Amino acid sequence: MTRLQHNRASIFDLRPGDKVMVGDVPYSVKKAARGGMGFIVLLWQDSEKAPQRRSVHGMKLALKTVLPDVADREGVALFKRELTVWAAFHHPNIVWLNEILDGGADGWIAAMDWCLGSLRDILKAKHRLPLKEATIVIDDVLEGLSHAYRQDQVLHLDLKPENILYNLDIRRMGKGSNDPIHTSRFMVSDWGIASIKQPKLNAIAGMPPSSQSVIRTFNNIGTLLYMAPERFRQGFHSSVASDVFSLGMIYLELLTGTLPFRAEIHPVQSLLSGQYYNDAHTLMTKTSVPRKIRELILTMLAPLVRNRPSDHVALRVSVVEAYRSATGLLAKLFN
Repeated sequence: MTRLQHNRASIFDLRPGDKVMVGDVPYSVKKAARGGMGFIVLLWQDSEKAPQRRSVHGMKLALKTVLPDVADREGVALFKRELTVWAAFHHPNIVWLNEILDGGADGWIAAMDWCLGSLRDILKAKHRLPLKEATIVIDDVLEGLSHAYRQDQVLHLDLKPENILYNLDIRRMGKGSNDPIHTSRFMVSDWGIASIKQPKLNAIAGMPPSSQSVIRTFNNIGTLLYMAPERFRQGFHSSVASDVFSLGMIYLELLTGTLPFRAEIHPVQSLLSGQYYNDAHTLMTKTSVPRKIRELILTMLAPLVRNRPSDHVALRVSVVEAYRSATGLLAKLFN
């Protein structure tokens, strides 16, 4: 396991300009940021000190660990569980985990791709996306989710624009556009509350020490506005349809610029009563989302699990068919 070294008391004390060694390769800190339960440090290789040295991590590298205020016994165990799951994924639509570093007193540190930004960043800049661009994003995410479930029966359970990152993709560059949607690929990140349905992997990954209390609340961790209604009901067991619901919310948000919730109704109440569903229909109608796409998204957002798509591959086919029907295009949609 490669050692991470620096002159600060802890990784959480790192500041821009600080020097960090990843093994024997020198890097400089460009940015340190907190988000959710994680702490992220962005590094740039110090080429002046090592002009001929190449790192397996490349010139740019991101480090991730759990924040100190949640780094208790269970928090650390959850992070190790995430790394165990994440390390098994090798797919262009899942953020790559390069290596697990030895952070000394700070414990395990994830060394990962330094991505250009998140889908949330794009939404903040553009407010909403045209149909083609939104569908490209959804297709990429579906590819990543499909791989995770097909390989190890892993569900994400915390899909939201903040957890969808993007990076330049050489296959999509050089087509006459500088828009990140057309020059990048979108990747799923943050598997911290993933549900593992494959028994062998689940046994390897394990649960935190006081597993009974965690199991009782595990399905209710996430971001309220993107969580499926059944996740707020006692005794719920997650399924592919749970992630499909979250993806449907993201698709709706990309096309309309907002989510189907009212200020006067608590989101959980709206989700449990089904009010969000009616509001989603009204919202998409007002913003002129094409009928076929509207119908598809409403199916993804169905209040009852059994009425939602439950197969990633079949859903991807439905997305492409709905797009082509809505636009009248038979040409290939994706770059």
